[in-house]
Amino acid sequence: MISLPFVPQQQLTETMIIVRKESHGAVYTIDPDSKELYYAPIYTDNSINLSEFAPVDLSDSDEEEMLLIQQELIALNK
Repeated sequence: MISLPFVPQQQLTETMIIVRKESHGAVYTIDPDSKELYYAPIYTDNSINLSEFAPVDLSDSDEEEMLLIQQELIALNK
């Protein structure tokens, strides 16, 4: 888990908690206010671009697994 400044859709002064899922090739975070789940790809050099976070479309993914990741992030943000 990495903690970085949170800046998906708007300028915020909160802390961003990121969960890395190697099997997905992505990292996940949530908006601390709306609890919306966001993802960004992990590149082959293991880097991530914080400006590439996008909302997770539950219809295009394993909804149950995404909800578990979301719940994990909500718990970490408390």
